[in-house]
Amino acid sequence: MNLEQIQEQVAACTCGNPHHTITIEQISASENVWQSLAEFVQKKEWRHLLVIADANTQAVGYSPLKKVLEEVGIDVSFVSLSSNEQGDVLAGELSVVQVLLEQDASVDALIALGTGTIHDVTRFCAAKTKVPFLSVPTAPSVDGFTSKGAPLIVRGKKITYQLVSPIAVFVPNDIIRNAPQALVAAGVGDMLGKYTSLLDWHFGAFDGNEPFCPIVARLTERALFACMEVLPEIYEGKAKGLDQLMDSLLLSGIAMLIFGHSHPASGGEHHLSHYWEMDFITHHRPAVLHGTKVAVATMELIDLYRTMIQERSDTPVKLNDWAQHMPTRQEMEYIFGALKAPLRPEEIGVSPLLLASSKQEAYRLRERHTLLKQMSLQSTHSEAEENSL
Repeated sequence: MNLEQIQEQVAACTCGNPHHTITIEQISASENVWQSLAEFVQKKEWRHLLVIADANTQAVGYSPLKKVLEEVGIDVSFVSLSSNEQGDVLAGELSVVQVLLEQDASVDALIALGTGTIHDVTRFCAAKTKVPFLSVPTAPSVDGFTSKGAPLIVRGKKITYQLVSPIAVFVPNDIIRNAPQALVAAGVGDMLGKYTSLLDWHFGAFDGNEPFCPIVARLTERALFACMEVLPEIYEGKAKGLDQLMDSLLLSGIAMLIFGHSHPASGGEHHLSHYWEMDFITHHRPAVLHGTKVAVATMELIDLYRTMIQERSDTPVKLNDWAQHMPTRQEMEYIFGALKAPLRPEEIGVSPLLLASSKQEAYRLRERHTLLKQMSLQSTHSEAEENSL
């Protein structure tokens, strides 16, 4: 991934919207990435780092990370985020406080060793304490590693804060290639959700006059299509497929970073996912992987979205073309079936009642002009007309 080339493309954009500079100084991915990380830290002349992880990511990555840093004289502290009564680590107030209590004034930088939740908590703490952080993904499971957004659960509500991106990203390929199948499927889910999120973004620009950037949209499309091309290799757990999945997730995050918001990568499918997550927390139920929820939500919406676009007489050619080339629900089910992932809401604990309420209410979670919002408003209008008869 050539960050300078991407930055040049963005600099030439004439969309008229503000673009954020890519502040990530380095992205390295290799089986010997720990040495690259240590060299980066030495160049920064940092002396004390705080590593944030959980029990699982500690087991797969903390030992080699600590060893290589201590060998060059770096002081390393560690905090393992605590799980709740369901055994889940959440990106919420308790996790943030846990990190802040361990982060004294001597800490030069934070290291997020893990996946989405750990990065969200680390990003928030880094921004609020004004220290940089390094990203060390341990599974290709989400696209938020390189973005500025930190979705946190605050008093039971999912709120996304636009904060800071990592100063550098170090991907240990050996760990990524051995990630659990469920996390790999979740990463594919987060990527394939771009079919509906990009359609929502185009629709919001067309029908709701929302800000839109064609360069950022193309970056997201590039990430999506590159992932689709290697699906057979991902099914088989081959290095080529898993490496490309990780690269696609990183590029999707960079697209969000440039635009400053999650529009390119988060539409109605993410709003459903967030709504379900909040309900699970409220009722003290076990968490479901973010990308798994996004995959199921995308399958719930993709055929409905296509129909809505095709039924409008004023739809621009670009939207029609995108809708026509989206995979069908049946095709999506084949993909996630091959990944041994859940296909239906009930398989992840979403009841028919919760599904219905989410389709009606989830659009309220974000100020976005999405097809999910249109679908809900149309439904409400139809019900009102029926009741008036």
